[in-house]
Amino acid sequence: MGARFLSDAEVMQLVNSKHIPAYKLEAMMEKPERGVAIRRQMLSSKLPSPSALSSLPYTHYDYSKVIGTCCENVIGYMPVPVGVAGPLHLDGKQFQVPMATTEGCLVASTNRGCRAIAVSVQLIVTGLTKYIYI
Repeated sequence: MGARFLSDAEVMQLVNSKHIPAYKLEAMMEKPERGVAIRRQMLSSKLPSPSALSSLPYTHYDYSKVIGTCCENVIGYMPVPVGVAGPLHLDGKQFQVPMATTEGCLVASTNRGCRAIAVSVQLIVTGLTKYIYI
């Protein structure tokens, strides 16, 4: 059995439960484009307007050009691939940050920074004495 036997909803459930890393969706699906489509579905529910991604194309693209080389968490393409980092915690709100880049690991590094910010906020709120400063 493989991912092709699972519905999109089942795959999203596995991603949400951390059984499938979100950044590996393209590699785990029978076609990379399906992984991108699933990531877009997951992200759309977190956006202020569910149709916000409708103008960003994602079909008919050779994802072998970017998988494992220059962009993680791809949600579409422009002249350069567009990945998403987040959530970024600012002023008590969470934001998803689209990033157009061809620089390898940039989105992944930004994701780590977003997590560090979230952890440092939690540490400050709980009153622990060790902080992570960004």
